[in-house]
Amino acid sequence: MITLQNNELILQVALQGAEMQSLKDVRTGYEYLWQRDPEFWNGTSPILFPSVGGHWDGQYRYDGRVWSMTKHGFVRKQVWTVLEQSETHAVLSFTPTAEELANYPFPCRIQVTFRLDGRKLTSAFAVENLGESTMYFQMGGHPAFNLPDYDRDEPLSGYITLEGEPKSLLRAMDQGCTAPERFPVPFDAEGRIPCCKETFDNEALIFDEHQVKAATFVRKDGTKLLRIESDAPVWLFWSPQGQHAPFVCPEPWYGLCDRIGFDGELSERPYINALAAGQTWNGGFVVDLY
Repeated sequence: MITLQNNELILQVALQGAEMQSLKDVRTGYEYLWQRDPEFWNGTSPILFPSVGGHWDGQYRYDGRVWSMTKHGFVRKQVWTVLEQSETHAVLSFTPTAEELANYPFPCRIQVTFRLDGRKLTSAFAVENLGESTMYFQMGGHPAFNLPDYDRDEPLSGYITLEGEPKSLLRAMDQGCTAPERFPVPFDAEGRIPCCKETFDNEALIFDEHQVKAATFVRKDGTKLLRIESDAPVWLFWSPQGQHAPFVCPEPWYGLCDRIGFDGELSERPYINALAAGQTWNGGFVVDLY
């Protein structure tokens, strides 16, 4: 575990998966990140690579072969290396081994940089293609933020407001893959998404087509908790299906899960990133804490 701290925030990151596991306010001790209670979900903020979401039948096609890939990829289960660390920033790196390359034939180096600047947290992704051919991948964040107004006996725990042009959403159904139908955004009368069980009765809210630019978590009294921003083309908002849970995950994804029944090539996967040999790709997200 590594720890970063400034006068406002304390961040702890596990070496397994380069996963943020705690983000606290220095003055109040308030914990922003969900703390791995298996009653609801035993994660906190995994990094998703080289896939986001599920592959139909757990398989993809590339170079005349059929390959296997688990949901959300494999880097969240691997131990990363610390390349740099200061009081307020750290760079962690992972290079797939021969074992991972047996199911993902693209030599590469993945880095994530965490940085604290006042009340701002930056999580920056970088992927370098170390191979000799075009590399295909997806990448995403999956941070889970606590809802301070959560009460088991109260149905509403706050709100989410969106920036951009959110008009409709997709849903993941069979095998966690998307159906072709589009659904209305569950806005309330004031244009907010309520944080309640009913909002997530049909799994995650999936916004594709660059509909969302940023999201703000708002307490029941109208005050802001945090704002998360990313240039990712796809955003998911997830809380455990059918449960009144104490957290919501705003997930900026550079990619999207398969469509139901998809049997095309890896290069045809929704929002796949194609990275030329020797090139580096960058992405990530920024969180402002109020």
